[in-house]
Amino acid sequence: MDAVQRLQSGFEKFKTDVYDKKPELFEPLKEGQAPRYMVFACSDSRVCPSVTLGLQPGEAFTVRNIAALVPPYDKNRYTGIGSAIEYAVCALKVQVLVVIGHSKCGGIKALLSLKDGAADSFHFVEDWVRIGFPAKKKVQTEHAARHADDQCDILEKEAVNVSLSNLLTYPWVKEGVEKGTLKLVGGHYDFVIGKFLAWEAMADAVERLKAGFEQFKADVYDKKPELFEPLKAHQSPKYMVFACSDSRVCPSVTLGLQPGEAFAVRNIASMVPPYDKTKYAGVGSAIEYAVCALKVEVIVVIGHSRCGGIKALLSLQEGEADKFHFVEEWVRIGAPAKAKVQADHASAAFEDQCSILEKEAVNVSLENLKSYPFVKEGLEKGTLKIVGGHYDFVSGKFETWTP
Repeated sequence: MDAVQRLQSGFEKFKTDVYDKKPELFEPLKEGQAPRYMVFACSDSRVCPSVTLGLQPGEAFTVRNIAALVPPYDKNRYTGIGSAIEYAVCALKVQVLVVIGHSKCGGIKALLSLKDGAADSFHFVEDWVRIGFPAKKKVQTEHAARHADDQCDILEKEAVNVSLSNLLTYPWVKEGVEKGTLKLVGGHYDFVIGKFLAWEAMADAVERLKAGFEQFKADVYDKKPELFEPLKAHQSPKYMVFACSDSRVCPSVTLGLQPGEAFAVRNIASMVPPYDKTKYAGVGSAIEYAVCALKVEVIVVIGHSRCGGIKALLSLQEGEADKFHFVEEWVRIGAPAKAKVQADHASAAFEDQCSILEKEAVNVSLENLKSYPFVKEGLEKGTLKIVGGHYDFVSGKFETWTP
């Protein structure tokens, strides 16, 4: 099946089996999202949290990156992560932040394999995984006699703890935790043995995640050994998917993507920034790993209806002071799309401009992908394709295009 046809058929199945049958779930989401959770999970194609934890549309605002790492507060280097945390906590008022590691994590293995003084092999990957260096140091000190595979297993969880500590460097997270309006939860999904662990206080939040996993294990994991056995050894996804963190638009759900099928990045407005080793190591490391190590064949960028990030971009006024620490800086990646929409559709209403901008921002991201040398090379050789997409959850429609 053609790559684009696969996405369209996956959406049609979702629309028939889920969207059309559950108006009581989707009608309220057309007006807004009010997720209880913000979830950080790895981009690994085998570990989509919506699938493994049974998270429903609207339930979890999600960020996915290499090794589910949360960097410390840094306005210059980590606007992608910072904008997502800020929007989730300050605008959406999420109650629980969850960071989930997983078994056989390539990012964690890369972290453990780093040698002091050795030159980096990648443009971005090593710089990104070094966020977990305090966890690596702890593991190598306390478990020096253990085999490297055992150290990796331990490091997968210790890296989660480093990310939980880094979350407290964001002032609004620290304030929420101190006031008791926000809880931090660590998690680990072992897909080799089919086990999910969660830790930290807030019993009901942890129980919801565990119950979702047990349902997934009984209904999917235990019943499809032919799917999961090969994934225990490695992943070989055909797709890399960029999607928004919005709780209503998980691509694994809306496109019926199976475990192992799509390496995913989720951030505010599914933005792909241009190549920049200083500012965008998070996105850069994910693209580099997907293209150079996993050899994905198709990169898909998906926008969606009623996107808060796109609305924020269109609302920006020249000369006006930023209201957030990170959000405005991140969404400005889409400024060329905004300029085009305002020039070509100056007489259109604000909401109509938003709808047009949702797709034009995807086109900017597709152009930005070409600024990564390994993407440009793949496109020129014909080993890589890029596809734009848009999911309209108001009308239940999904469309794709090639630039």
